[in-house]
Amino acid sequence: MRKRAKVWKSTAWLVLCAALAACSSGNDGKETNGSPAPGDNSAKTEDGKTVISMSVLTSDRFLMEAEQKFEQLHPDIDVQINELVPADTSGGGKIVMMQGAETGPKPEDVDKYASSVNAALMSGNASDIISAEYLPIDKYIEKGLLGDWDEWASKDGSFNKTDYYEKVMSGVSGGEGWFGVPTSFSLDVMLGDDSLLEQNSLNDATWTWDQFVDLLAKTKTDGKYGMSMIKPETLLKYVTESVYAQLVKKEGNNVSFDEQAFRAYMEKVKKLYDEGLATPEMMGPENTAFRLLSMDSPMNALLMPQMEGKSKAMLTPPASGTDEGLPFKSSQVLALNEKSDVKEAAWTFVSYLLSEEMQSSRAMMNFPVNKAALANGLASTKEMIEGGGNGEGGKKASIRLRGKDGEEMTPTISEEDMARVTALMPEVGKYANIDSKVLSMISEESAAYFTGGKSADAVAKSLSNRINTYLNE
Repeated sequence: MRKRAKVWKSTAWLVLCAALAACSSGNDGKETNGSPAPGDNSAKTEDGKTVISMSVLTSDRFLMEAEQKFEQLHPDIDVQINELVPADTSGGGKIVMMQGAETGPKPEDVDKYASSVNAALMSGNASDIISAEYLPIDKYIEKGLLGDWDEWASKDGSFNKTDYYEKVMSGVSGGEGWFGVPTSFSLDVMLGDDSLLEQNSLNDATWTWDQFVDLLAKTKTDGKYGMSMIKPETLLKYVTESVYAQLVKKEGNNVSFDEQAFRAYMEKVKKLYDEGLATPEMMGPENTAFRLLSMDSPMNALLMPQMEGKSKAMLTPPASGTDEGLPFKSSQVLALNEKSDVKEAAWTFVSYLLSEEMQSSRAMMNFPVNKAALANGLASTKEMIEGGGNGEGGKKASIRLRGKDGEEMTPTISEEDMARVTALMPEVGKYANIDSKVLSMISEESAAYFTGGKSADAVAKSLSNRINTYLNE
């Protein structure tokens, strides 16, 4: 088993009290019409500015800040960000991160956004830049609807690819070109007792879900679960994402969903709950051997050691048996409309989003793809924890940790802690964002199976018909 940093996490919750503006978002007074606006073929404003149009599901402070600063640097360019769903700013400047909370946009909003962008792309009237994290980007690549950012990056003498985590940058497109550029990312990890793997000659880089289920069955002890705080349908989603290439097979122009393989995975997930190996209930770390979670930021990675008294190793979640690297997702993947008339200007804006300046912004809430920005973020978090950090507007930023019983803990961060997070990055490599439409279908259909309403055969057959029709349309 390859060596990993030791990290911890528990049911403790983290409250970050920072400057209100640092963590909120809004539309800066710009009106939206409720749907992504198509690109302007004239690409000019009335006063002669070049227009760069951008479609997103929901904008955020990072984009708004970048738009304002970029337009100050480039007064001849007007960036127009069109969002479908305005960001929720009701939480003010306080962020509460609780383990087990299910976050993300509403499925109906994702479907509406995907339909809107798809129609615009097919009609040749899409925005210049398209937020594609919830879109079937591989289908658009195959149809030649997206441009390759790598073409423009290679022409840009001021852009150095070695300044970035290259596996993350190329991971969205499967290693061929940069058809989708992530501006940030989060990690899918499993915290677990690595001694159990060592005792059973397992390597987390290549273990499978079959091996994981067998391991939990062999090592079951009274009062301890293999997994907790995860619903069966959520676990099935993780499994589907991790073995997607096994379930969705391509042969020439045809794509097919492997009904039999999916049924087997669905039955394995149900077995975990039926045999008391997994539970959706909240359990302490001492009662849980493994836990799946999304590690979404440098701050989260640094503070994990402060949030649980017993160490757990950070492992790659089980998958297909091939070492594909630690899986990552992105809440912002930018694609280039192949029919855009302002590709060079669009790259200028995207490259600014990737710059050390913007990637180091307090508005960056996830892991930056810029290496120097990650170092800056880790140092900034350490400074904030030690009481010397400031939020926007000169306000003091502070961090408190509270356990499940409300007791306060004083976090400390060492240089070794920061080095461990940095050393983890080269292991990141597998893009785990999967076609949201497929995942939505799976969630809808599988719910009846886990509640006993439908058989595994019936669910798998229904899903096979729906997914095959969708993938080949």
